[in-house]
Amino acid sequence: MRGMGLRVAVYGGSGYTGGELLRLLVGHPEVGAIQVTSRQHAGSVVGEVYPQLAARERFVAPDEVEVPGLDVAFVAYPHMESAAVVRELLGAGVGLVVDLSADFRLGDVAVYEEWYGPHPAPELFGEAHYGLPDVFGGANGKRIVANPGCYPTAAILALAPVVERLPVSSVTVNALSGVSGAGAKATQKTHFVSANENVAPYGLSGGAPGHRHTPEIEEMLRRVEPGAPAVTFVPHLLPITRGELETIVVHLEDGTELPETGDVLGWYEEDYGSWAFVEARAEAPQISHVAGTNRARLSAAVDRRAGKVLLFAALDNLLKGASGAAVQNMNLALGYPESAGLEHLR
Repeated sequence: MRGMGLRVAVYGGSGYTGGELLRLLVGHPEVGAIQVTSRQHAGSVVGEVYPQLAARERFVAPDEVEVPGLDVAFVAYPHMESAAVVRELLGAGVGLVVDLSADFRLGDVAVYEEWYGPHPAPELFGEAHYGLPDVFGGANGKRIVANPGCYPTAAILALAPVVERLPVSSVTVNALSGVSGAGAKATQKTHFVSANENVAPYGLSGGAPGHRHTPEIEEMLRRVEPGAPAVTFVPHLLPITRGELETIVVHLEDGTELPETGDVLGWYEEDYGSWAFVEARAEAPQISHVAGTNRARLSAAVDRRAGKVLLFAALDNLLKGASGAAVQNMNLALGYPESAGLEHLR
């Protein structure tokens, strides 16, 4: 048991996202006692199951968490499993719940149910703050923070300053991500034999709505600019463990003068210069530039022949795209510096 400080619980601590989150919390200067759940590993020492974490805490079953007195709970369960747990935690008086699923990211129950299915806690819908602080600020007193998806984080960071300043007619996001983004449970798609030496698109339309991150990107861009267009979003699976790169093609409305590349980079500096974990450079980003960090790196180019603006975004899907952002959200919600516990990931 750790000493004084915040009392924190991590629900779902044995997945990739939960494991990264636990690693960050163990080193956080304001965090004291940590409880971490795992149905599979209940009773085992975390550091024995995952030696790279060097953590002495033991996994407990979800119903064994000592909820009274918790300051913060992180819920790293799959979509449609998190919301019921969030409801129970709020009912038990937990002061802040950071949900890493999609259950509270969208603002309309009907849209959620179109893409995911029946919402487990519709009475809480709309009560969460969308946790992309670099664009939307801190939680402003709300008890639920909906941690963004990794793909939307990169896309919204790249696009928000542009759609706010220019009339955009279409957006196409070509996104590539490492296999850890699919979660720890192996599937035919993520099996080594399928993923190795291969790149494959997935989550496409064709009867189904498409990839579930599409409405999240669209809704958040429309919060920035109500006239933002629909988004064509095509994700691809890369044969790497972690990291994500997006190339975004932006077509402006007819008659709109194309900006200079330096203009777009200047907008990024203007909007994100005071935030710790977003940076813009003239050089196009690469996954190797950001893997293992909590930074999102942005860049831009202008294709004058085709009359389009090209945007680029890279981040680590497990950190700025998930667990690092969750800690950043906790910090801001509780009044700590946004980089507390994350300084080594800059």
